[in-house]
Amino acid sequence: MASYAVGMNTDQFVSSKTLISLTKMFNAAPEDFRSRLILVEGGCGDFADSRNKMVRAFLGTALDWLLIVDTDMVWEPEDWARLRDSADPEHPWVSGTYFVDNAPPAPCAVTFDDQGKAYHPILSEDSPELLRVSAACVGFGLIHRSVFLEAADVTNDHEWFEHGWRAPNGQTLSEDWAFCARAGEAGIPIHLNTKVRVGHLKSRILGWADYGGSDG
Repeated sequence: MASYAVGMNTDQFVSSKTLISLTKMFNAAPEDFRSRLILVEGGCGDFADSRNKMVRAFLGTALDWLLIVDTDMVWEPEDWARLRDSADPEHPWVSGTYFVDNAPPAPCAVTFDDQGKAYHPILSEDSPELLRVSAACVGFGLIHRSVFLEAADVTNDHEWFEHGWRAPNGQTLSEDWAFCARAGEAGIPIHLNTKVRVGHLKSRILGWADYGGSDG
């Protein structure tokens, strides 16, 4: 039976809505988590470092999967169940769908073209449940421990996440995108579960309805 941990980076703030989502998930699926929660202090100023600390703490356990949750995410137990059930050895990294507060809102995932330029996928109700992408934010991402072992950057101190990482085309990427790029170089597929639609707490809870939920 697979085993899971929840990992979270916090800079002294966790949304009450996120805590409620965590509690509801733990109560609905106690056999999944067995109360294993990895909290690492560190916010936006050193996000890459705190994410790396979280991964190291996870790898220090014998657990199989790490669900990374940001402190401003909102979801229901059924979102967790669907995400969990969609992840397997052929899909070792599956992220839920949430949106960044652009104008208009955009999925927090991208595909890179041959020149390394990033494009957000256009989602609709007809999108496949598991959509292959080049990179997906890990604010609600389920990742198998093998991904961290295979994608570790052992040539420097960053290991997985790195702030200000430069792509081959010179583009500067976020710490999440840097990890995705390393996973891609290791041949690890990344998928976006388009049916797991979680809220992103900004000035409001940003969700599928804000995106449009049809043609993007």
